[in-house]
Amino acid sequence: MTQGEEERRDVVFLVADGGMQQMLDGYLGREYAHRGLGCASFDFDPLEDIVVAPRCDPEVYGHHRGLLSFYQETHRRAIVMIDEKWEGSPGADAIAAHIGLGMAKDWEAGSFAVIVLKPELESWLWQENNPNIARELGIPSDYRQILEKSGHWPADNLKPVLPKKALEHMKKHHGADQSNAAFRRVTATISVRGCVDPAFTLLRDTLCAWFPETTYS
Repeated sequence: MTQGEEERRDVVFLVADGGMQQMLDGYLGREYAHRGLGCASFDFDPLEDIVVAPRCDPEVYGHHRGLLSFYQETHRRAIVMIDEKWEGSPGADAIAAHIGLGMAKDWEAGSFAVIVLKPELESWLWQENNPNIARELGIPSDYRQILEKSGHWPADNLKPVLPKKALEHMKKHHGADQSNAAFRRVTATISVRGCVDPAFTLLRDTLCAWFPETTYS
């Protein structure tokens, strides 16, 4: 039986892996309302509001409707998060269109969003010469220069070309922590104002539209 509107939770997030789960917890955890997202507070519990696809991005792409079917009864809104880069990926535009069509069959217009991370989650980690990133990943403070010299982060780019490869390089040569927990630690400490990634901007704008600062619904 469907719960009453007042009993349903605010948002359920379908994500492709544990890294996304931890990153969301870092951004939306207890102190998120004070970290510059620009939206009003809303109920968020990672145990109740995050669904991790067991078989990662391809399962989110192919089975998002089934994975979220139960949550139509328990949540008012849904956000699907998926990487662009995975084996067999049809590309960001096709991913967004396919999942958007599927979601529209089950969720009302305006009650869902599809966030495609280009090319992958690790792009949200990297900001130029941010001491918090260096500390939480356990890497040298001049990581920007290191990655430029290794060819992973061209001088005129805001982000590494392949963010995951850049992190793997730092792990291999400088002992970077590549665990899912590291994603949460980093995102809990860096400023969201420094994040220029379009996928993050879409996530932030969606939450601000759903939960304007002037209301607390």
